Amino acid sequence: MRSATRYPLLLLLVSLLVRTGVAADWPMWRHDARRSASTPESLAPVLHRQWTRHLPKLQGAWLDQDTLTADAVYQPIAAGGLLLIGSSHDDSLSAWDLATGTFRWRFYTDGPIRYAPAAANGRVYLVADDGCLYCLNLSSGKQVFRVCAAPRDQRVLGNGRLISAWPARGGPVLAGGQVYFAASIWPFMGIFVQAVDARTGAVTWRNDGTGSTYILQPHNSPAFAGLAPQGYLAASGDALIVPNGRSVPARLNRQTGQLEYFHLSLHRSSGGDQVAIAGNVFLNGGTAFDLKTGLGAIQLGETRCPVLADGLAFTSGNRVTAIDVDHPEVSSTVNKRGVQQTTVRFPEKWTAPIKCNLFLKAGSRLYGSHDRTLLAIDPPTNTRAAELAWSQPLEGVSAEGSIASMLVADGHLVVVTTEGAISCYGADKVESPVEFALPAPTSLANDDPSVQAAGALIKTISSPTGGIAVVLGLADGRLMRGLSHHPKWQVIGVDGDAKRVEQIRRSLDADGVPRSRVAVHHADPLTIGLPPYLAHLVTTENLGTSGFDKTEQFAAQVFGVLRPYGGRALLPLSNTQHAQLAVAVTGRRYRGSRLSLSHGQTTLTRPGPLPGSASWTHQYADVGNTSVSNDERVKAPLGLLWFGGSSNHSILPRHGHGPTEQVVGGRLFIEGPDLLRAVDVYTGRVLWEVSLPGVGRAFNFTGHQPGANATGSNYVSTEDAVYVAYQSRCVKLDSATGEVIAEFPLPPLGNGAKPKWGYIAVTGDLLIAGAEPLVYEGKRVGSNTHDGTTSRYLVVMDRHDGKVLWTREAHHAFGHNAIVASKDLLYVIDRLPETIVALMARRGRKPTGKPRLVAFNARTGQEAWSTTESVFGTWLGLSTQHNLLLQCGRPARDMLTSEPADRMIVYQARSGKIRWDKKLVYSGPCLLHGETIITQGEAVSLLTGEPVTRTNPLTGLTQPWGYTRNYGCNSAVASRHLLTFRSAAAGYFDMTRDGGTGNLGGFRSSCSSNLICADGVLNAPDYTRTCNCSYQNQASLALVHDPRIEMWTFNQLKVGNSPLKHLGLNLGAPGDRADDDGTLWLEHPVVGGPSPKIQVTVKPASVEWFLGHSERIETGRENGPTWVGASGARGINSIEIGLPGKSTYRVRLHFTEPDRIKPGARRFSINVGGKLIRRDLDLAATVGVGKTLVVDVDSVNVDGKLDVVLTPAAGSLPPVLSGVEIHVVR
Repeated sequence: MRSATRYPLLLLLVSLLVRTGVAADWPMWRHDARRSASTPESLAPVLHRQWTRHLPKLQGAWLDQDTLTADAVYQPIAAGGLLLIGSSHDDSLSAWDLATGTFRWRFYTDGPIRYAPAAANGRVYLVADDGCLYCLNLSSGKQVFRVCAAPRDQRVLGNGRLISAWPARGGPVLAGGQVYFAASIWPFMGIFVQAVDARTGAVTWRNDGTGSTYILQPHNSPAFAGLAPQGYLAASGDALIVPNGRSVPARLNRQTGQLEYFHLSLHRSSGGDQVAIAGNVFLNGGTAFDLKTGLGAIQLGETRCPVLADGLAFTSGNRVTAIDVDHPEVSSTVNKRGVQQTTVRFPEKWTAPIKCNLFLKAGSRLYGSHDRTLLAIDPPTNTRAAELAWSQPLEGVSAEGSIASMLVADGHLVVVTTEGAISCYGADKVESPVEFALPAPTSLANDDPSVQAAGALIKTISSPTGGIAVVLGLADGRLMRGLSHHPKWQVIGVDGDAKRVEQIRRSLDADGVPRSRVAVHHADPLTIGLPPYLAHLVTTENLGTSGFDKTEQFAAQVFGVLRPYGGRALLPLSNTQHAQLAVAVTGRRYRGSRLSLSHGQTTLTRPGPLPGSASWTHQYADVGNTSVSNDERVKAPLGLLWFGGSSNHSILPRHGHGPTEQVVGGRLFIEGPDLLRAVDVYTGRVLWEVSLPGVGRAFNFTGHQPGANATGSNYVSTEDAVYVAYQSRCVKLDSATGEVIAEFPLPPLGNGAKPKWGYIAVTGDLLIAGAEPLVYEGKRVGSNTHDGTTSRYLVVMDRHDGKVLWTREAHHAFGHNAIVASKDLLYVIDRLPETIVALMARRGRKPTGKPRLVAFNARTGQEAWSTTESVFGTWLGLSTQHNLLLQCGRPARDMLTSEPADRMIVYQARSGKIRWDKKLVYSGPCLLHGETIITQGEAVSLLTGEPVTRTNPLTGLTQPWGYTRNYGCNSAVASRHLLTFRSAAAGYFDMTRDGGTGNLGGFRSSCSSNLICADGVLNAPDYTRTCNCSYQNQASLALVHDPRIEMWTFNQLKVGNSPLKHLGLNLGAPGDRADDDGTLWLEHPVVGGPSPKIQVTVKPASVEWFLGHSERIETGRENGPTWVGASGARGINSIEIGLPGKSTYRVRLHFTEPDRIKPGARRFSINVGGKLIRRDLDLAATVGVGKTLVVDVDSVNVDGKLDVVLTPAAGSLPPVLSGVEIHVVR
């Protein structure tokens, strides 16, 4: 290394050149639209620290995703002499003088800012989790315009913060006078990628049709799951590269927004929020991809996103290497089988043994760091090798954390650390660099009036683990500060006065209060789209701005946001105001609510569970092994309630098949190798974790095994307690706090030794134990063995005090999956597994006595009935609704191979009388859904054993009921309205409409069944630890019914040559969908998986299909579904639909004007069945752009085919059509 101090004259000359050169900006992340991290600006040979500013350390959105870390540290840009820094700590963009570090201005958004802004022409552009793009004046920070990609104001809890359901996490990039960004990270919610005119804010184009694309997922099986933009967009030429979270990036056409490729199923080791473009390749996750095709992945080394300059990619780590990405080398070899193989590699131009993490290239020099030391590296020349030019340790207090980011602008090097220190280096030597210290947070005293007032409110709430308080209508923010003073409480304030909101935000900043504790939202308290069930407490600082004057609307907003199981609104109302509220909270919506007035305070309480909701308390839903939740609230379509929350690091792996999560009392319980965790169902907040070393040892296995599928769960839940079978005792935990209430040992049994717990269940006040689990083969419990799947004894206790009520010893063995109970009877199968009988036979032994099916009085142990006839099963299922008991097997993937799979017997549960006995082929577990036994694809009647049938919605004919799904290694479970499972991605079958198989695209469900409908919510905890499949997201989330969300399905219905009675043809749609009236709408052309074959001819063949998102469509006349109007054919002249036979139909034509045109620009006439129906239809004039119109034709005679002809007027744009709906009249 050369010492810079040896050439003082040279240093002076270079320094003067730098100072007098043209100032350069660093106007976006990694400098430019290609994200090269390279600037032509050169820095002085030696740099000196000028100033350091300390900012609060950031918390990234994702706790356990090492490819999604860009928002975990500050990522500044520099423009116009300003350093611009976005923050998720206080949801602001701040400007600091680059040369001096002094504060210039701050702008607040309504959600966290997670990605760096972009600047040009005196303006700066930023996006936030509120779903919007903001344009600000660079010098003043004043807003110029705002563009919201989110289709409506609907908030969710996302990564612990109240944000838009469509957060803008596609980091902005500027190119060609346009700013590009994207909103929404969940494909099933809709995805919105937009190009906006950087000068006017006008939307140039919007791609909102890629979320439900039916494409191959990472296991090469298809699902409705497309883009999920998360990371920094990059642009070059006509290419717009969109990173997709954990998945590989996609390419859109930068001029039109059209998706050109997204290879989700490929390159499972790539992905991440950083992308860069170099010539004909783009780089992501340490891999280079062909820019034109997205294929040809070539690994470049350790660096996930290298520095790019002059056709070279500079990787770093243990060495610094320059790779020529402009000139790939292609070679061919012939393998041993005689097959020619082609290899493509990028040649190394040079390499140097310098340990370094490179951040950028400025002029000819590379800059990076190693062990909190700044490094400058000179590339090689013709006369020397690459070398370290200089190194400089981080100085003084600026040495907090490791170096995380750098930029170069105006002769300065800005260095960012992981702890939030921002240091600026320049050519001038400064004796005492300025230190801008982070002010110490200001805490309120315990006797502060606001703390006292908040404490009085909190005391009325029964929530020992804290909660979320919503304050509608603000004054000065003091009550919010008082609430946040109390541990474990998160506060969300809402007010419509922008000035007041900003004042409170600045006050919070001055006190050092992060938005994760107290967030203030500028919105109308009555219309802000707060998520349901969010708040333990709702109150107000200022009743006058809370919206109370519109009492009915206010009551609906307050009650809607209250959490079940005791959420309370505490409001300072007069007697008159209380009476007004009392009138407003009548009716079905407020069923079960309680309203009271005491000492000038009105209390509105939401006690108990949500009406129509139900719990999931055992491995297979309940003590009856039904595998079906009785929850009636969860149904499709489904929208986000929350996502993020806890990490999966301490949860069991997905292939080990640990116990299914359990949900009761508004809490979700999930097991880890060494703990049990409780999560709030409605917010995702971790309520408590209890250390139980080794509790999940049997399931902490990364390979495929039966696990709890065979052994049963080792814990069971009730609203007041969780019972954990732990070693030789049952640990009873308080469900609200996780505190140990009691420990119940098993009584001495048999030889007097201390028995172990093997099975656990609860019915009413009784705790059921399987004691002394049997070991047959000496194998690891949970693996493919019967060890640990049966017990020698049954023990029944009082679940409150552990008093033993009775015990029974098995003659053979009590199978854990064959123990079920009602309130008064307990049923068991006493039988050895067939594999063990065969093993005994090989050893010359034979079991004595026949297997038995026994019913005991649950409280006394007295035998109610028993049978030894045809006891073959390993599984019992009990329908208390019909008093029927099912005996069968549980054959499935990742299950014991000896499971019976060809017979079922159903008994009268109270008498033991056989109701029916049939030979049937099936898979398990069998789901007891009302009067139906669902067998993982097909179904038989619980009452008769006969196959269940359905009415074909297209033909009206009767056919066997069934459903299909794509790849997935878990078993389906159910609720009243849904079957849930994995179908490539998270999937479901719509039982309500019998509408087909759909997806919740953007994540995969676990190999263990973890999509559980309970407490009014579809619970989807992240049970995918050890999975490296590059699905777009890997997170816990919860969903609730939302009729506005799109849903698309596929099905295997057959039509053949049968006449059609009902049909909806949805042109340009991504899949099929049944409407609320039962009409099945089929996509055309077929792009979304299996769909019934209908003869359809569209002319011309070159018709342009369009597809947008239905959230952007409004219902116009005749109430046409928005999801039909969101797609269609542009330039269509005719459509012919084959309809076998002669019939008369009612025909409904669905239209939407998709283009921003003026009235008169598109006019066309409509002929149906040879008759003129409408002349010169002008959609823009009749209903307006983006609104549906239905043209109804009452009676059309059809003989084999239906013709619809659309004829454009002279000089008009070509016709459009969205859908054709037919219903037989006769």
